[in-house]
Amino acid sequence: MDRHLNIFRGRFSRAYSSKRPPFRDVFPNKKLVNRLLFEMDSRLAFSKLYPVYEAVYNSLESEVSGKTIPTSFKGEDVLIMKKVLEKVRHRTKTVNKNLTVLENELLENAAELGNNDAISALAFQVLENAHRNTPADVTHAKKLIKTLYQISHPLTVKLTADLAFTRNDFDSAEQYYKKFLELESDTYRAGEVTGKLGIINFRKPNLREAERYFLESIRLCPLEQVVQSYYHLSQLYMDSEPLKARCLMESAASEGFKESFQLLGFLEMNYFHDNTKALEWFKLGMELFDFECFIGYFDCSIKLKSYQKAKKCLQSMQTLSSNNEIAKKSFKLFIDSRAEQIKLLEFRTTRVVKATDLYINGNDLNSGSSLGKGNRWDL
Repeated sequence: MDRHLNIFRGRFSRAYSSKRPPFRDVFPNKKLVNRLLFEMDSRLAFSKLYPVYEAVYNSLESEVSGKTIPTSFKGEDVLIMKKVLEKVRHRTKTVNKNLTVLENELLENAAELGNNDAISALAFQVLENAHRNTPADVTHAKKLIKTLYQISHPLTVKLTADLAFTRNDFDSAEQYYKKFLELESDTYRAGEVTGKLGIINFRKPNLREAERYFLESIRLCPLEQVVQSYYHLSQLYMDSEPLKARCLMESAASEGFKESFQLLGFLEMNYFHDNTKALEWFKLGMELFDFECFIGYFDCSIKLKSYQKAKKCLQSMQTLSSNNEIAKKSFKLFIDSRAEQIKLLEFRTTRVVKATDLYINGNDLNSGSSLGKGNRWDL
């Protein structure tokens, strides 16, 4: 099948033509790479792989692709090299465009060595970006996918389900995901699949099945791969088991999952009545411009009688709403529903928005004290 891969050669890896920094400046540290190689049970050690990483990276500057993969390497070895870089992105939550290009080049090399997972991944890339590819390329990618699907290639079945899921065809996605689990049921990929099945059942809602799938997803996968499973499972437990919900939500928050901050804040404020802790969660959400977290922060500040914090929060909300139509509507509803609290601020602080005014003068905002180092909203 690898002889049909010419359409992929150079499509992704050479997308950037600007001068690249030296390899040693962009490659992850040895300790992290060694740990990931161990987790993936790589047959080749860091000392064998590092020179190949460097050779492939340096070849990206060449207009003509040269031979950079040793003849002793298998397609699976090269794919593991690609997956290491992928996991580095997930673990560090950073994206380096040069390493992303290196990832794509390694994926192409793995496909050329006949690795079916790599062939499938590349074919789906063409399909998902059909508008950027020629009709002939798209047709050929579909042919490769069909061939792999007919031999029940697990990743092809999963990617078919993923494509249906992203297109909101949840019935088809569920069917393909279940077919995948018949082929592969105790792997990281199975953990990702059960997480998606959990979301599908959560939407139905079939909450018992959703819980079962989310628990299985968490059992099979490390946190960074299935953070949504932690988040949705915490929602299931929010009313019945708030302590368990808080633990799961904190795990999601540790991965920077935006939606978790507001729910943790409201859980601490409304169930555990710990307004100080709630305030900290809301502050984290505000850094991600979550408007609900601004509302929670304001309410917490009023309850704690921290009126200056409430005033500054109100001003920040007003700044956001002046540049965003959705935030503007939310801010108006907020003003209407918090008239008494805002009126209270008039007596407790100076230069504050009145309940009857939607906006204050922009110059007044600019003339306030400078933002503190700890928080962009000076709260």
